[in-house]
Amino acid sequence: MTFKDKLKNDLKVERYSLSAFASEAQVSVTYLYRILACQVVPSIHIASSLAVAASRCTGKTYTPDMFTTVARHDRLARAEAELDELRSK
Repeated sequence: MTFKDKLKNDLKVERYSLSAFASEAQVSVTYLYRILACQVVPSIHIASSLAVAASRCTGKTYTPDMFTTVARHDRLARAEAELDELRSK
């Protein structure tokens, strides 16, 4: 599961969409999607706003580091999925 999927699932439980979350974090939806697609790395200020909003909206702990290292999290998630697939064969 990618970081984006995890965030979406956590928000969905609390009935938030990614666009509502972006509004809560005071960033544009476009910029949020670019962060989650690993196209840009947010500044520490934006990453902190995203972490505070995510924690507030989901009730789970999110840190600024999670938003600045989305690409690393996603690579790890894909590698784990590939390992699981290989193990099941």
